[in-house]
Amino acid sequence: MSHDETSRPAPAAAHEKTGFGLYAALTIAAAVIAASAAQSSLLLALPTWAMFMGWIAYFSRRPSAHEGLQSFVCVLIGLCIGALTAIVVGALTPTLGDAAFPITVFGVALVVIAARGLPILNNLLGYFIGLITFFASHFEPEVASIARLGCATALGSVAGWIAQSVERRIRELARA
Repeated sequence: MSHDETSRPAPAAAHEKTGFGLYAALTIAAAVIAASAAQSSLLLALPTWAMFMGWIAYFSRRPSAHEGLQSFVCVLIGLCIGALTAIVVGALTPTLGDAAFPITVFGVALVVIAARGLPILNNLLGYFIGLITFFASHFEPEVASIARLGCATALGSVAGWIAQSVERRIRELARA
């Protein structure tokens, strides 16, 4: 499925089952799922923006439960690497001063970018989404922070999977 197929309404001359009606149904379904996931984030006291990072990670590869799970694991690893990076920078700063940050980032970048060559868990975007999510949160580098952000991104990944599954079902019904 190409991006163009899912992002633009079909021409007006297209059959009714595949035209604007289908486009509207898919759009409304995704919006309902996004709103539900956002409300769930609030009810669970999770950062809503981090939930959407999980949603983005889910769609960073071809949408499927298998790829989505691998992407989520890469996000979790990225969160852990982010926390570890903050600890390392803090530990090296007294000795290396301002050089601690770029030296640590260089080491992290080597590890994360090299991971793209792994046979599994090779979603470079997933790792970076995890890193970005950790640093954007401004949370302390501790297990509780990783758990909170991990739960938020998990909720977003599941919401992405639900959105993709509902889209597939709507398209099946439209073809029937």
